Amino acid sequence: MSQTCLSGMCRGCCSGMHRRRFLEGCGIGAAVLAAGALRPRTIHAGTPMEPPRVRVGAVFLSSMNTHEIWPYPGFDTAGRQQEVLAALRAGCPQVEFVPITISNPADLSAVTAVADQVAGILAYVMTLDWNQVQSVTTIVQLQKPTVVVDEYLGGSGAFLIACSALPSRGLAAAAVSTARLDDVVQVARVFGELGEQQLSPAQFAERCEAVYRPTFARWDAKTRCRDDAVRLTEIGECVEQFRRAKFLVVGAGQAGQELKYLGATARYIDFDELQALYDAVDSDAAAQWADRWNHAAVPLPTGSYVEPRQPVPEAVHSAGGVYLATLALLKKYGTDSVTMNCLGGFAAGKLPSYPCLGFMQLLNDGGQGVCEAMPDDTVSMLMARILTGRPGFVSDPVLDTSTNQIVYAHCVGTTKVFGSDGPENPYRIRTLHNRDPRGACAESLLPADYMTTSFRTNVARGQMVIHQAKSLGALDTERGCRTKLVGEVRGDIGKLFRYWSDFGWHRVTVFGDVLEPLSELGRALGLEVIVEA
Repeated sequence: MSQTCLSGMCRGCCSGMHRRRFLEGCGIGAAVLAAGALRPRTIHAGTPMEPPRVRVGAVFLSSMNTHEIWPYPGFDTAGRQQEVLAALRAGCPQVEFVPITISNPADLSAVTAVADQVAGILAYVMTLDWNQVQSVTTIVQLQKPTVVVDEYLGGSGAFLIACSALPSRGLAAAAVSTARLDDVVQVARVFGELGEQQLSPAQFAERCEAVYRPTFARWDAKTRCRDDAVRLTEIGECVEQFRRAKFLVVGAGQAGQELKYLGATARYIDFDELQALYDAVDSDAAAQWADRWNHAAVPLPTGSYVEPRQPVPEAVHSAGGVYLATLALLKKYGTDSVTMNCLGGFAAGKLPSYPCLGFMQLLNDGGQGVCEAMPDDTVSMLMARILTGRPGFVSDPVLDTSTNQIVYAHCVGTTKVFGSDGPENPYRIRTLHNRDPRGACAESLLPADYMTTSFRTNVARGQMVIHQAKSLGALDTERGCRTKLVGEVRGDIGKLFRYWSDFGWHRVTVFGDVLEPLSELGRALGLEVIVEA
């Protein structure tokens, strides 16, 4: 039976490559109302008294002030807000929603100013701005019955980090992450009960959870995946290889410094050293790599993709140069693993091009290139690669309880998930999620019907989280980062709301049913292992 998705279109055909553009109809409309909508009602003599409605602040966190924006640059926040408000008002007749738009963290005083005039707050995290983590916390600290909602592939990172941190702060709020707007409406109806009884924020959150949980799709224990025999390295040998491993951290930390991460050695490199190697790259050699990547890529389909969808040719050529410079840097230090402050380096003019295409090549060839200068991601990738011989996929996950699905999204993805000797899946060459035509990355169309294992270390805490999902293939939408692998969560998706503030947004996904051996390797390296679903 089909389900109503957040765009109002059929959701039943959204698995794998049949998911194309199911979110593209999300909202075009009018400007939003301000907090000034709080006005006394006039009741004329002889007019039948209506039951009083519960007044709730509908706070839309919709900053578009960051370059690295989700859902995407130019997203129609006003139109989407009107769409959400229309659904809430139609579905919650006992509630009067008072809209408040927060497009800048400095505007948050508009919420505190009306806190005494509303019975509860619905905080809708529409876009990805990391200031919204504090904004959500500030709203929940008002100690009103509160629901926090994630715009699917929109505010997801800030939503997950903020909501998972609330219990440790002694705060309570309901957290809703779904692609089906009807689920948000069902939970919001609980606000109507505030007209009949006093509920503390914690009691209200429990009541919302009782309403929200029945909307979850469930993992079917009879689900089957394709056969996938993974050749595993013995755990003792894995530990020895890991502790001999070295990796580079480029563009972060103190240049020249070496640090240990569970025994693996990280060396910190500044951008000047990489730039010197880039300046020495042969332009023809860089062009050959650009031609090779362009020739192997599949074309974008025609249709309603939002421009710019492809980088300028010079971006792919310079990516070839950065790749060759990275290879020279790795050779200099005797390693095949690097993590780089790619977004910050390019934005600051210290990196000639994004390294995404070169990182794809490193992953495909048995090495590893990791985004954002993240040692914990790099350590996790090393664990998976040493154990299985397969590359990991670092991602920003997004939850959809309506389908029991998780989307792993990022702008760097391997096209050889089964290892350098395995088959290669198709990919497209795209701009990054910020749509800067000077940047190029691979949108890897990852395969469906295989069991995957996703995890991440927190070396400082001595812990590792891990969960599994059946791959359903690529999600084809302009929202979020370019490569998007959809997985059906094995276990309880509700538990996946818990650990993001402790482990960060990222997870590392490796193809294979390897939860047990990865957990064993984590424990052998001294980590506490937490199954998070």
